[in-house]
This record gives sequence, structure tokens and C-alpha cells, in this order.
Amino acid sequence: MNAHRPHPFLQSMVPLNNRLRSAIPSAQVEQTRALPLPRKTRARAARRAALAAPSSRPSPLLAIPTEIGLEIMELALVATPATTLAVVSKKFNALVCKIFYRTVILDHPSRIVLFHRTVRSATSPESPRTHVRTLAVTSRWHYTTETRTMLDEIVGACPALRVLALPRPGILASPLISGIQLVDITLQKFDAETPFEWDPQFAQAVDDPASALCQKLTHLRICEPSPVWHSPLATLEFFGTLENLTHLALARRVYLRSEMTPNDAVFVREIRSILGSRPALQMLVVSVFPARWPDPTRAACSLCSAHCICRALSRVAEADSRLVILFAGWNTLVEQSEYGFPDFITTAPPAVNHGPWRPAGSMSFWENWRISDKRVVPMTAGWEPEILPDAVRWTYLTTPNEIFNGHNFWEHWSKFVQHPVDERFETI
Repeated sequence: MNAHRPHPFLQSMVPLNNRLRSAIPSAQVEQTRALPLPRKTRARAARRAALAAPSSRPSPLLAIPTEIGLEIMELALVATPATTLAVVSKKFNALVCKIFYRTVILDHPSRIVLFHRTVRSATSPESPRTHVRTLAVTSRWHYTTETRTMLDEIVGACPALRVLALPRPGILASPLISGIQLVDITLQKFDAETPFEWDPQFAQAVDDPASALCQKLTHLRICEPSPVWHSPLATLEFFGTLENLTHLALARRVYLRSEMTPNDAVFVREIRSILGSRPALQMLVVSVFPARWPDPTRAACSLCSAHCICRALSRVAEADSRLVILFAGWNTLVEQSEYGFPDFITTAPPAVNHGPWRPAGSMSFWENWRISDKRVVPMTAGWEPEILPDAVRWTYLTTPNEIFNGHNFWEHWSKFVQHPVDERFETI
């Protein structure tokens, strides 16, 4: 028992301790208990200071050139699944979205469905739909009314969209997308093929239903001729006044007849009118297509007769160098459509069998035709242009290749003509 009895001196200090505790407020006592304990040794304090101090040596990654750093980041982005990149951090996820969604190509119905779900479910200011600048719809499958509705909502949900490629122009007449401002439009054909009819309540109310979204349009390209006749001026009327238009591409089908058809005469007259009334237009491309499918057993097939529209267009091109005439054609695709029949796509331009020629390579549609030294490409003796099997494909369905691999026209424009460089994407 004596071993547990406190020392007499400590026992005499108990009353003093009780008086002191009663005089100090309890809050101050708790604060005193919360104070950190003193360091036990100088050695431990030195070790802690060494760990807390920043390293005197900079990271070796900071010394590499910026270009190499970007290459490393790009390799990491390509080799890492998107699901992994998305969970790195919120800021990094936002950066990845800006890169991934800048250009969107919907080449299959399943991609249309998935992207429609993405733009409809994301409502935050940093959602993927706010980053889309270029959208190309190039699916080769059959479109349905449901697909058309999804495309309307996709285009309308991308406020920053500037470059748009579509199979048909009907979507441009939808009230859902009247709020966007486009600078570049590429269409496969200009017609109202089902399910891309005009919106009755919107398109039929005015003559130019797409004028609201085409006020800043500079590039308009229609790749293939339509089964339904639309004159050049009637086609342009759909898009409004097009005061900023600098590049225009149209398509025309020719017929093996002894003389031009009435529609051919209208086409040539309106082409001349467009060139005369639009001094700001820097380039007008007319792609001439044969009226029939080529015989696959022949090495080449004649495009037109000696009295077709080509000769009249050639005279216009001689008077105005802004007009470029291309001879296009059709060729079979190796894969089969969903209905069991082979899909046919256009192939242009034909390989030239004489004279100087620069290979198309990965140049853009506009650049390729501007650098050609011929206003009519190509022409053989006796006015017998030919479609060759090894034609370079510049078609609507190859739009993704142009977007990913092609050089932009405006980067090379000043090399070939004395015009100001197109800066349309400086504000995007």
C-alpha cells in the first residue's frame, strides 16, 4: 500500500492545483491541451524539416522542349483508355474533352445514338457539346425518321459548331438549329430525300429557311448532283444572301445528246450570273458527272459528247479564271450495303492521261483544284474526257479523310493567287 501512496510534496500540491483549475475557464484548458507537443529531439526535427523543404533540383520533365512534351502527352492520351483519362482529375477531364470533341464524325448509326445521348445528358457549361467545332455525318446506313430527329437535336445542342457536313440540307431548315452560326457547309446532295424533308412549319414559311445560320458562311460545297433539278440560283436562295461566301462548289450531271438540255442552258447562264454578281467569290467549282454508270469491264468510259454542257462551261472558265471545271464519276465500293446491293460512291478527279498533273495526296478539296494549272481538268483530244479506274476519291463519303489528313485550303491560298489569306477560323 505504501508503494502507491503519493509523495508528501505532491500531495501538498493537490489543493493548489484544484484552486488553479477552478480559476481558469474550461475553454482555455481545452485550448492548452490542443497545443502540439514539443519535439523530443533535435535530430527528429531536422529530419522533418528536410522532408518538408522543396527539392533543390528541378524535375527533368521541365527541361525538355515543349514540342517533345506535347508528343509525350499525345502518346499518353492515345494509349490510355478514355475511361482512365476521365478519372485523373476534373481539370484534366475538361482538357481531354476539349481535344476529343473538337471534331466529331458520325459514320455509323450507333455513333449517332451514342453522341445524341451524350449531348442530351450533359448540361454543364463544360459539357462535351460545348467543344464541338466540326461535325460530319457520313454514315452509309439507311437513315430513319428517328435518326433525323436525333441529328436535329445534336446539331442544335452544339452552340460552338462552325463546320458541318450532312447528307442532305433538310436539317438546315430545322428551327432547332437556327441559333448556330456556320462558316463551312458540305452537303452530299441538295434535295429533300426522305427522311430529310424540309420542316413544313419552318421551311415553307420563307424562301431562305437556312439564312439565319448562314450569315457568316464562307464555304459551301455540294458534292454530287441531285436526282431532282435545282438551278444554281435556286440552290443558293435556300441559304440566304450569303454575303460572306468566298468558295462555292456545285455538281451537274451531263447527258450524251446532240445538244444541251434546257436545264443545261439555265445552269450555264446562272453560273455566269453568280460570277458576275459576286466579286468577293474567290472560287467556283463545278463537278461534272456522267449520266450513267460506267461499264466496269472497260478501262475507261467517255464522259460526255461534243455538244454537252462541258463546252459551254469551258468558255465561261476561259473568261473568268475563278471557275474550275472538274470531271467526276462513279465507281463501285468494295463493301455491300445493308440491302445486299453494292454501294456506289463518286470518285473524282480522274487521273490525267496527258500533260502536267500534281498528285492529290492529302490536300484538301479546295487546295487541290486551285493549284491545278488547268481550268478544265482533264481534257483529251477531241473533247473526250475519260473516267479512269484509278481515280482519286474526292467524295462526300471521304469527308473524314479530308478532315483528319488533309491540309486546309486557306493555309495554301496565298501561294497560288493574290488574295488575302482566309482567316475564318481565327474567331472560332
